[in-house]
Amino acid sequence: MKTSQKRALFSFIILMALFGVFSLLTPDLFLAPANLRNILQQLVIFVIIACGLTFPIVGGGNDLSVGASMALAGIVVVALLIAGTPLVIAIIISLVIGIATGILNGFFIEFLGVVPFIATLGTGWVFRGLANSMVRGMPLYTRDIENETTRQAFDIIGNGRFGNSGIFYSVIIAMVYAIILGIILAKTRIGRQIYACGSNLEAAKLSGISAKKTRMFAYAVSGFSAAICGVIMASRITSAQPNAMVGIELEAIAMAVVGGVSIWGGEGSILNTVIGALIIGVLRNGLNLNGVDSFRQQVIIGLILIFAVALQTARKKEIKLLRRKTS
Repeated sequence: MKTSQKRALFSFIILMALFGVFSLLTPDLFLAPANLRNILQQLVIFVIIACGLTFPIVGGGNDLSVGASMALAGIVVVALLIAGTPLVIAIIISLVIGIATGILNGFFIEFLGVVPFIATLGTGWVFRGLANSMVRGMPLYTRDIENETTRQAFDIIGNGRFGNSGIFYSVIIAMVYAIILGIILAKTRIGRQIYACGSNLEAAKLSGISAKKTRMFAYAVSGFSAAICGVIMASRITSAQPNAMVGIELEAIAMAVVGGVSIWGGEGSILNTVIGALIIGVLRNGLNLNGVDSFRQQVIIGLILIFAVALQTARKKEIKLLRRKTS
């Protein structure tokens, strides 16, 4: 069994344990179909963002600009719709902008040599500043879209439900998107190259892999994922907020790491990330139902993140010792 699979199994056991605990503490509330649907709906944005972030993390980097990219994409799509742009074209332009933000991150990191932390922190300020300057810091409301058909169609993206099941379309979008990214990362050539870059960048270059193009692709996926979230969020809350989801990138990284994605790159999968997102989502929901305030929730989640990284660090040291002994 691969390391990522072992971590996924371990994380899944934790998820089931949390599910069992909260089912016993508040069975009438936690197990209610409406509450379970609510958990999934609340996790849509985080799952998509975190799955996109998995690509640069596995490739040995990170992306602290996704929250700002998401806000910029949301502002762009709503502004275009208010201006009378057809829905499909407005969404495509917004997604292209998301890809462009990722490529820009990759350019600064791979071609200018700026470390990922500083590069994406800086571009995050740039993207957030652009979003604010476009609307002078004020939100845009979908109610200002003059075409009623367009307004209703856009509302369906974030608030529409599938038949009588009560499941939101956005949940289905997140599930399908996670499956697609999972296949790309695990089964395609570019996915294997991303793993190689994250495991040993110099060795990957010597083996003939174009590390710059590979990691730029990873950042493009991250930016594209952020743009999808920007569209969905604007639809769900019926407005585009230039300061929306500040700090979401940190929680998304936490979800990936808690699920078993290595913070140092080279290990992990989309499955790890999805399980990690579910762990955080179930934990938050269960704590809410049991009257634990948001401040204490931050403490608990922070400690869980530290524990997860500590386990990864111990595992990494163990592997190094084994390699020294065998060599």
